Amino acid sequence: MPLYSSEAPLKAIVVSLFLILMLAGCASMQLNRFQAHADRNDYQWIADQQVTCRQASESCGWLHLLKGDACLRLAGAAGASANRYACAADELAMGLTLTPSWSDPAERQRFQEKLCEAMLRLQDLQSGETAEKTLARLKDAAEALYRLAPGSLSAVYYLASVRLLQVQPDLLDLNAARRVPVCHRLKRTLNKVLSTMESARQSDSRQWERYAQNYQRLAFDLGSAVRMAECYKMQ
Repeated sequence: MPLYSSEAPLKAIVVSLFLILMLAGCASMQLNRFQAHADRNDYQWIADQQVTCRQASESCGWLHLLKGDACLRLAGAAGASANRYACAADELAMGLTLTPSWSDPAERQRFQEKLCEAMLRLQDLQSGETAEKTLARLKDAAEALYRLAPGSLSAVYYLASVRLLQVQPDLLDLNAARRVPVCHRLKRTLNKVLSTMESARQSDSRQWERYAQNYQRLAFDLGSAVRMAECYKMQ
């Protein structure tokens, strides 16, 4: 009997194809259940489900996106723990990675915004090395959002938030050499935030209503960082 039968590779391909189709079918059935619960705003049920698929497909991608969205909604509730934000960040990231294409670019942008929001809130609840790793993930997500929607309210907000978080650990121990690049970065970021706020106010966009309070807080925090860094010493 030959060691390598010509039938063996074919059988392996058939088995693999069968498994792929079976998994795709399972994902589609699970997605139907998710959508039914989403229509009823039953986010708790969705968040509690296990999503095990890891293959790039529309069904699998949307399963992760819907679970991530559900976790993010629940995380905003009173008493929610960091676990919900971690669930949202992980599931949204997985869903965005596995979704092969988007018929609506605006929908792709909305889920990228949700990912940035989940990571920003999660990082705020963390400390030490864990917070640093989440900040690195947030930076990647914010930069991806900016590539999708350059200059948009959401992209500027999350990218500016990253810039502030990156310099905050150094503010209390700045020497003259470090003060120059830190202050330049803070001032550029603050000016970008302020100019974006002014443009948004003039356009009176509905999206500005969503971001107004966050922008005001961010502008205040950036101004505080400029003062804490004693940037006036550069003048």
